[in-house]
Amino acid sequence: MFGDIASTSMFDIDLISFSFAGLLIAAFALPFYVHARKIKLIARKALSVRNSYVASQGLHLHDQDSWRNQYFIGIDRERAVVVYSSDVQAGTYSCIHLQEVRRASVSEVSHQVADGKKSRKELDRLDLKLIDYQDRIAYTLEFYDGERYSDLVGEAVLIKKWEELIKASVNQVSKAQLVG
Repeated sequence: MFGDIASTSMFDIDLISFSFAGLLIAAFALPFYVHARKIKLIARKALSVRNSYVASQGLHLHDQDSWRNQYFIGIDRERAVVVYSSDVQAGTYSCIHLQEVRRASVSEVSHQVADGKKSRKELDRLDLKLIDYQDRIAYTLEFYDGERYSDLVGEAVLIKKWEELIKASVNQVSKAQLVG
């Protein structure tokens, strides 16, 4: 009596149903896999372009950050040069010589949004402004654009880090110019 119960399973899956379920799972997962491979290929190509640009400028980046698969910033402290791109996929990079910069400051553009009785601040832009010796904005480095992205993903912390790094390098350049 118990032998019959033990030999039969709760349900039987035939080979055709099992194969069909496997195909459905594979069909569901395939677009995710293809997309992940595509993103990795784009990132690898962007890294190659960035490395060749940095090498062509004769730079060695001591600190660097990239975020949102869109932005990049790096600094060569020995040569006092910042490398920046707001569109790494296009491969457009620029070199900023810190000898031309007197100071750096964070620029935050926001507006108030009213939700009934409460009001909150909504960030529109987050930029790092590099000011020259004539007190003009020489460079504006975009860290966040509210038109393209709906939320911050660490840009506030990142911009503070880079403000401090650039200030330290600018101070070092200023001291070297005074001595030299």
